[in-house]
Amino acid sequence: MSWTRRGALGAVLGITALGLGGCGFEPLYGRRNRPAIARLTAIKIDRLPDRIGQVLRNDLLTRMSPAGERARPLYRLRVTISRSSSALAIQPDDSITRYNLRLTARFRLYEIATGRLLYKDATTAVGSYNAVKSDFANLSAERDTATRAARAASQEITTLLALYFSRREAAGG
Repeated sequence: MSWTRRGALGAVLGITALGLGGCGFEPLYGRRNRPAIARLTAIKIDRLPDRIGQVLRNDLLTRMSPAGERARPLYRLRVTISRSSSALAIQPDDSITRYNLRLTARFRLYEIATGRLLYKDATTAVGSYNAVKSDFANLSAERDTATRAARAASQEITTLLALYFSRREAAGG
């Protein structure tokens, strides 16, 4: 009997899946977590300043409430963004050829009915871009990197909030 690569990979994946099922692994977006994930649609996201804030907020809305915001939300999400750039590659003539852009999003989840703070956390996304002799190209590269970082931060915020609600549901709250 000869094993093919595909057959061997299938066997390894099957054994791994059985092992994960026995250890209590549950996918975040699985059946048992549907009530917790549904709570994401009950979040009103405060407006954010500047273009990167808009990108972050719009991406959060798309991830959490693809059908649109709820008329009567239960929670309010406040996000603040800080952004910095630092030189990553410096040439012998002191010219900078690559930058790191760091975007930090701090967020707080409040219960609207009571105003009580339920959860707070922060996430940081880092992106890099090359610096060239064209100012327009540098500006465009920086803007694209910031947009990618904002989307990565949005994904992380959504995951952290989903985990918060999932743990809360599991604890009976």
